[in-house]
Amino acid sequence: MPKIKVNPDEKNPRPYWPKELTDEGFVGEMLILNDALTATIIHPNASLEQVKKSLEIVLKDVELRMEKEKAKNNKKANNGKY
Repeated sequence: MPKIKVNPDEKNPRPYWPKELTDEGFVGEMLILNDALTATIIHPNASLEQVKKSLEIVLKDVELRMEKEKAKNNKKANNGKY
């Protein structure tokens, strides 16, 4: 999973844009939907229907990660014993 890194220079913050994103067509002007905790960068050629489907997939991924984290924490709490 590519990560975007931002140099915290106050005058001119510059992101590091991974090549994987450029290769997938994330170039030029892009819409970003964000709130206080997350941001979604919209591919320049994506329809709103495609964005919705993509976000549903991302939400499923988050839910799987939460389940994995919960199982890992339960295992730690039980010292590996079930």
